[in-house]
Amino acid sequence: MGSISSNRGRPWMSHHTPLCTRIHQIGSLLLVLTTFFLTRLLDHSFDQISISSSRTSHAIIFTQPTPSLSLPWPDRGYGSHLYLKIYVYDEDEIDGLKPLLYGRDGKITAEACLKGQWGTQVKIHKLLLKSRYRTRKKEEADLFFVPAYVKCVRMMGGLTDKEINHTYVKVISQMPYFRRSGGRDHIFVFPR
Repeated sequence: MGSISSNRGRPWMSHHTPLCTRIHQIGSLLLVLTTFFLTRLLDHSFDQISISSSRTSHAIIFTQPTPSLSLPWPDRGYGSHLYLKIYVYDEDEIDGLKPLLYGRDGKITAEACLKGQWGTQVKIHKLLLKSRYRTRKKEEADLFFVPAYVKCVRMMGGLTDKEINHTYVKVISQMPYFRRSGGRDHIFVFPR
Protein backbone atom coordinates (compact mmCIF):
# COMPACT_ATOMS: atom_id res chain seq x y z
CA MET A 1 0.00 0.00 0.00
CA GLY A 2 1.10 3.50 -0.75
CA SER A 3 1.56 6.30 1.67
CA ILE A 4 -1.18 8.91 2.07
CA SER A 5 1.31 11.52 3.28
CA SER A 6 2.61 12.35 -0.23
CA ASN A 7 -0.71 14.02 -1.16
CA ARG A 8 -1.57 15.50 2.23
CA GLY A 9 -1.55 19.18 1.06
CA ARG A 10 -3.77 18.51 -1.99
CA PRO A 11 -5.67 15.28 -1.49
CA TRP A 12 -8.06 15.83 -4.42
CA MET A 13 -5.35 16.52 -7.02
CA SER A 14 -2.63 14.40 -8.47
CA HIS A 15 0.83 15.91 -8.92
CA HIS A 16 0.52 15.81 -12.73
CA THR A 17 -2.67 17.85 -13.10
CA PRO A 18 -1.95 21.45 -14.15
CA LEU A 19 -3.49 24.09 -11.88
CA CYS A 20 -4.86 26.21 -14.71
CA THR A 21 -5.80 24.62 -18.03
CA ARG A 22 -6.65 26.35 -21.31
CA ILE A 23 -10.36 25.88 -20.52
CA HIS A 24 -9.88 27.72 -17.22
CA GLN A 25 -8.12 30.59 -19.02
CA ILE A 26 -10.85 30.90 -21.66
CA GLY A 27 -13.56 30.74 -18.98
CA SER A 28 -11.83 33.48 -16.98
CA LEU A 29 -11.55 35.68 -20.05
CA LEU A 30 -15.25 35.19 -20.86
CA LEU A 31 -16.15 36.03 -17.26
CA VAL A 32 -14.11 39.25 -17.36
CA LEU A 33 -15.63 40.32 -20.69
CA THR A 34 -19.16 39.55 -19.54
CA THR A 35 -18.61 41.48 -16.32
CA PHE A 36 -17.19 44.44 -18.25
CA PHE A 37 -20.14 44.69 -20.64
CA LEU A 38 -22.78 44.13 -17.96
CA THR A 39 -21.14 46.78 -15.76
CA ARG A 40 -21.17 49.31 -18.58
CA LEU A 41 -24.80 48.51 -19.33
CA LEU A 42 -25.99 48.68 -15.72
CA ASP A 43 -23.75 51.60 -14.77
CA HIS A 44 -26.04 54.12 -16.41
CA SER A 45 -29.05 55.67 -14.80
CA PHE A 46 -32.40 54.32 -15.83
CA ASP A 47 -34.34 57.53 -15.11
CA GLN A 48 -36.09 57.42 -18.44
CA ILE A 49 -36.06 54.66 -21.00
CA SER A 50 -37.48 55.33 -24.40
CA ILE A 51 -37.83 52.49 -26.82
CA SER A 52 -38.05 53.46 -30.42
CA SER A 53 -38.77 50.88 -33.05
CA SER A 54 -38.87 50.89 -36.78
CA ARG A 55 -39.28 48.15 -39.34
CA THR A 56 -35.53 47.55 -39.62
CA SER A 57 -34.17 48.06 -36.11
CA HIS A 58 -35.02 48.42 -32.47
CA ALA A 59 -33.06 50.87 -30.28
CA ILE A 60 -33.15 51.56 -26.59
CA ILE A 61 -32.04 55.06 -25.68
CA PHE A 62 -31.30 55.97 -22.07
CA THR A 63 -31.71 59.66 -21.40
CA GLN A 64 -31.70 62.03 -18.45
CA PRO A 65 -34.71 64.28 -17.89
CA THR A 66 -32.63 67.38 -18.66
CA PRO A 67 -32.42 68.29 -22.35
CA SER A 68 -28.69 69.06 -22.19
CA LEU A 69 -27.92 65.42 -21.29
CA SER A 70 -29.99 63.68 -23.94
CA LEU A 71 -27.16 61.82 -25.65
CA PRO A 72 -27.95 58.19 -26.48
CA TRP A 73 -26.27 55.48 -24.47
CA PRO A 74 -23.31 54.57 -24.56
CA ASP A 75 -22.10 58.02 -25.63
CA ARG A 76 -23.31 59.59 -22.39
CA GLY A 77 -20.98 59.12 -19.44
CA TYR A 78 -17.85 57.82 -21.17
CA GLY A 79 -14.97 59.36 -23.07
CA SER A 80 -15.44 62.94 -24.16
CA HIS A 81 -19.10 62.87 -23.08
CA LEU A 82 -18.44 62.54 -19.35
CA TYR A 83 -20.87 64.70 -17.34
CA LEU A 84 -19.23 64.48 -13.96
CA LYS A 85 -19.35 67.43 -11.58
CA ILE A 86 -16.87 67.68 -8.70
CA TYR A 87 -17.15 70.26 -5.97
CA VAL A 88 -13.85 71.20 -4.26
CA TYR A 89 -14.27 72.56 -0.74
CA ASP A 90 -12.52 75.89 -0.19
CA GLU A 91 -10.11 76.12 2.74
CA ASP A 92 -12.07 79.04 4.24
CA GLU A 93 -15.46 77.41 3.75
CA ILE A 94 -15.27 74.98 6.65
CA ASP A 95 -13.76 75.65 10.05
CA GLY A 96 -10.88 73.20 10.50
CA LEU A 97 -9.78 72.72 6.90
CA LYS A 98 -6.89 75.20 7.21
CA PRO A 99 -5.16 73.21 9.98
CA LEU A 100 -5.50 70.05 7.86
CA LEU A 101 -3.81 71.91 5.01
CA TYR A 102 -1.19 74.04 6.77
CA GLY A 103 -0.87 72.79 10.36
CA ARG A 104 -2.09 74.35 13.61
CA ASP A 105 0.20 77.40 13.19
CA GLY A 106 -0.35 77.76 9.43
CA LYS A 107 3.40 77.61 8.75
CA ILE A 108 3.44 74.59 6.41
CA THR A 109 3.08 75.52 2.74
CA ALA A 110 1.62 73.54 -0.14
CA GLU A 111 4.97 73.84 -1.92
CA ALA A 112 6.73 72.17 1.00
CA CYS A 113 4.19 69.35 0.95
CA LEU A 114 4.53 68.96 -2.81
CA LYS A 115 8.15 67.84 -2.49
CA GLY A 116 7.64 64.83 -0.26
CA GLN A 117 6.30 61.36 -0.93
CA TRP A 118 2.94 62.74 0.17
CA GLY A 119 2.84 65.22 -2.72
CA THR A 120 -0.13 63.40 -4.25
CA GLN A 121 -2.43 65.17 -1.80
CA VAL A 122 -1.34 68.56 -3.15
CA LYS A 123 -1.22 67.48 -6.79
CA ILE A 124 -4.71 66.01 -6.81
CA HIS A 125 -6.06 69.14 -5.09
CA LYS A 126 -4.39 71.45 -7.63
CA LEU A 127 -5.58 69.34 -10.58
CA LEU A 128 -9.17 69.36 -9.37
CA LEU A 129 -9.08 73.14 -8.85
CA LYS A 130 -8.27 73.52 -12.57
CA SER A 131 -10.42 70.64 -13.81
CA ARG A 132 -13.14 71.12 -16.41
CA TYR A 133 -15.32 68.86 -14.25
CA ARG A 134 -15.20 71.25 -11.30
CA THR A 135 -18.40 72.96 -10.26
CA ARG A 136 -18.81 75.82 -7.83
CA LYS A 137 -22.38 74.82 -6.97
CA LYS A 138 -22.76 72.07 -4.37
CA GLU A 139 -26.25 71.15 -5.54
CA GLU A 140 -24.85 70.22 -9.00
CA ALA A 141 -22.02 68.07 -7.66
CA ASP A 142 -21.77 64.33 -8.13
CA LEU A 143 -18.63 64.15 -5.98
CA PHE A 144 -17.10 66.36 -3.30
CA PHE A 145 -13.33 66.69 -2.81
CA VAL A 146 -12.10 67.49 0.69
CA PRO A 147 -8.58 68.97 0.46
CA ALA A 148 -6.20 68.02 3.25
CA TYR A 149 -2.44 67.52 3.36
CA VAL A 150 -2.52 65.59 6.63
CA LYS A 151 0.37 63.23 5.89
CA CYS A 152 2.65 66.17 5.18
CA VAL A 153 1.30 68.20 8.09
CA ARG A 154 1.83 65.25 10.44
CA MET A 155 5.34 64.46 9.18
CA MET A 156 6.39 68.11 9.46
CA GLY A 157 5.04 68.40 13.02
CA GLY A 158 2.04 70.60 12.18
CA LEU A 159 -0.51 68.32 13.89
CA THR A 160 -0.44 65.15 15.97
CA ASP A 161 -2.51 62.08 15.12
CA LYS A 162 -4.97 62.93 17.87
CA GLU A 163 -5.35 66.52 16.57
CA ILE A 164 -5.87 65.25 13.02
CA ASN A 165 -8.63 62.86 14.14
CA HIS A 166 -10.34 65.55 16.22
CA THR A 167 -10.12 68.06 13.33
CA TYR A 168 -11.58 65.59 10.82
CA VAL A 169 -14.55 64.95 13.12
CA LYS A 170 -15.05 68.72 13.43
CA VAL A 171 -14.81 69.24 9.64
CA ILE A 172 -17.16 66.39 8.75
CA SER A 173 -19.77 67.58 11.25
CA GLN A 174 -20.04 70.85 9.28
CA MET A 175 -20.70 69.21 5.90
CA PRO A 176 -24.43 68.79 5.16
CA TYR A 177 -23.72 66.99 1.87
CA PHE A 178 -21.53 64.50 3.73
CA ARG A 179 -24.42 63.70 6.08
CA ARG A 180 -26.85 63.43 3.15
CA SER A 181 -24.89 60.61 1.52
CA GLY A 182 -23.10 59.17 4.52
CA GLY A 183 -19.86 60.33 2.90
CA ARG A 184 -20.13 57.99 -0.08
CA ASP A 185 -19.69 60.84 -2.56
CA HIS A 186 -16.83 62.58 -0.72
CA ILE A 187 -13.21 62.10 -1.78
CA PHE A 188 -10.40 62.09 0.78
CA VAL A 189 -6.77 61.39 -0.17
CA PHE A 190 -4.83 59.39 2.41
CA PRO A 191 -1.33 58.48 1.15
CA ARG A 192 0.76 55.91 2.99
